[in-house]
Amino acid sequence: MLAIKSPLSRNLCKSVFGVLWLCCGHIVSAADELPAAHQRLVSEFVHSYHSSTPISPIPAGSLTEQQAYQIANNYVDELTVTEGPIGGYKIGTFEAGTYDNGPVDGWSGPITAILFASGLYPSGHHVSVNCCNFSFVESDFAAEVGSGTINEAATDLEILAALKGFRPFIEMPDILTTASGGSKFSGVATNYNSRRGILGELISVPATQAGLERLNSFTYDMTNEHDEVLGKGSIKDAYEPIYRVRALRDRLLERGRRLQTGDILSLGDMGTIRPLKPGGIMLELPRFEGNIGTVTYYGLDANGPASVSVHIDR
Repeated sequence: MLAIKSPLSRNLCKSVFGVLWLCCGHIVSAADELPAAHQRLVSEFVHSYHSSTPISPIPAGSLTEQQAYQIANNYVDELTVTEGPIGGYKIGTFEAGTYDNGPVDGWSGPITAILFASGLYPSGHHVSVNCCNFSFVESDFAAEVGSGTINEAATDLEILAALKGFRPFIEMPDILTTASGGSKFSGVATNYNSRRGILGELISVPATQAGLERLNSFTYDMTNEHDEVLGKGSIKDAYEPIYRVRALRDRLLERGRRLQTGDILSLGDMGTIRPLKPGGIMLELPRFEGNIGTVTYYGLDANGPASVSVHIDR
């Protein structure tokens, strides 16, 4: 565990100020006093997080983007007491160009959330099948910040040069909303359902055009311990990683939050999600069958296939 958490450790300043992750920009302010009804939501969310129980339905349209992030600020603030400092951030699923012409469905840009360092684990970590209200094994992908120059980087190659590298990543969120009560607004208010992530070894990608091309074209598959292929695909069919890094960076800067060395950036699902249990909000998806889920990347690491695994204890 130390192998992953060492590069994620922060000084006391980051632990204190991490709770202000969305507080200083044009969308939210830490000085804003949360209405009593919204503070009750925060208290409910914290209880649900610790007990892995669903929250009450929050109808679509009952919150604005500003309110959802303000609630998330307070929610993260309270969780920091038990979960510790920030280890990184994640960005919501969106297609390139979605927000180029302005807000869409009440959102000014792709949604973001924080990852607690205490929720990031090395490959091989064990997770109980009963860990969560509703979780899944997700074929994700992560970058690791190597330099604070990423906040001013302009070109794709400059952004790539400011990254230490990339890591195979399995995200396992905990969806606290129910099938009848889910919406983007409730997802944002509950910090986009962040819970835990499993990280593989660092993959270095040179800040060259060839490195960019490799980054934009690698393939992956998800398998279990019986070598059954549960899903596969190509990163080019999901997104361009540097585009996602830029979008995440820009959204955080809008809110007064600068990326720091060691931050883990979860860039999103590449195409395969397998719930741990049937039911929940993803009725159309088959559940994860097996005890070990492995996501392997091909063509990204010059040294050969790179993978990350999680053990599901039943």
